Amino acid sequence: MSTHIASKSRWIKCISTHGNIRGVAIQATELVREAAKIHGLSEIGSRGLGEAIVGGLLIGSYCKAGERVNLNIQGAGHYKQALVDAYPDGTVRGYVIERPEEEIVRGTPAVIDEIGPWGQGLLSVLRTKGEEGKQPYIGTVPLLTGYLAKDLSFYWVQSEQVPSAVGLVTQIKDGKIASAGGFLVQAMPGATAADIQAIEAHINHLQSIGDDFTPDENPLHLLSKIFQSTAFVVVEEKPLAFSCNCSWERVQRALVLVGLEELKAMLKEDHKATIRCDFCTKEYKVDADGLERLIEQVSFPGERN
Repeated sequence: MSTHIASKSRWIKCISTHGNIRGVAIQATELVREAAKIHGLSEIGSRGLGEAIVGGLLIGSYCKAGERVNLNIQGAGHYKQALVDAYPDGTVRGYVIERPEEEIVRGTPAVIDEIGPWGQGLLSVLRTKGEEGKQPYIGTVPLLTGYLAKDLSFYWVQSEQVPSAVGLVTQIKDGKIASAGGFLVQAMPGATAADIQAIEAHINHLQSIGDDFTPDENPLHLLSKIFQSTAFVVVEEKPLAFSCNCSWERVQRALVLVGLEELKAMLKEDHKATIRCDFCTKEYKVDADGLERLIEQVSFPGERN
């Protein structure tokens, strides 16, 4: 892999002793801080990337080994798009495209304060199976509130029919990310109305959850607050890392796909090509000789080694 940044970040998963409520809390301050640094983001951009990365990890935490989650958020607010790839092994990569303030689509004055930073748009989740021949699953819902935590809760109810509560936070202090993390709690088959109401009451009484996601804070403390009247057991604790799988091989395949004429134009006009990975910002440079080899490969595909 081209980029792999380990951190103190981690998730902790738990389930009630009756098996009818499950939850995961993610402390990702260090991970989000490094990701924002890689992309050189503003404070607003760092908040968006932090929410998107933690949201992707929340989804990925309940995937099976070999699966991949792609979270694609397209909004009309501060962010044009965020794209996150998350895996059940705790690795993640992602980027966010900020929108200039003058381009933000505003609502009417009566409702503008009710629209969150993501604005209106679409949220899509693509689950890619590891097994050959398995078709990917995709679920798409509208961004109803512009607040990613609320819209992810709506996604789970609408697309997967699982009652869920989501919390996300990325706090900035003195221009730096002070804390980043989130939680997901879901009602499983057998959960009663009383079980759900007890969990909801604890979530509603949470104060600022930002303090629960500082680099040295244990995410188990937040789960204890949420499950305080419900006995639970920890089922998994896993370290998290920002990791990108871009490579020379992928870059070469991408260049081949642009087509013969485009490759010839690159060679004639620039005598080189520079490809930048959106996820980790690493640049791959192809010189004139490399472009000529790719042109030959495209022109005579049957003669490739």
